[in-house]
Amino acid sequence: MAKIFLLTHDALLASAYTMRLRRAGFEVAHQATAQSGLAKARQWMPDVILLDLHLPGMDGLQVLKLLRDVPWLVKVPVVLLIDRTTTRDILDQCLLWGAGSYLPKDDCSLAALLAHVRHLAPEGASSVSPSAPGAPAGS
Repeated sequence: MAKIFLLTHDALLASAYTMRLRRAGFEVAHQATAQSGLAKARQWMPDVILLDLHLPGMDGLQVLKLLRDVPWLVKVPVVLLIDRTTTRDILDQCLLWGAGSYLPKDDCSLAALLAHVRHLAPEGASSVSPSAPGAPAGS
């Protein structure tokens, strides 16, 4: 079962995304703050990360840079969750830092989200091995 990690402070969005992804057979973890999210991503080793660019305390670009510093998360696909205030410059910087794609969180259907996630991490597939070099033991 593919592991999807959702990092957003938007409780309503998190609830809807989590429910839909779990119903589709994905294992889902959610965190609402940048600090707790970074810790969880390092420990949990997800197959796909859904990253809200607008987090309290630390923006999504900073989070993305810190995620890319973790050797076993470098190749994990990151999907940015953007809103209408996201500038082209910020989006370009995120793409340069390894975000693979983005979805408009205020205008994306659950079906579109599910299709996007399935494309990145088909059910049953895991892109990160628990024995990845440098991965924490027992994850």
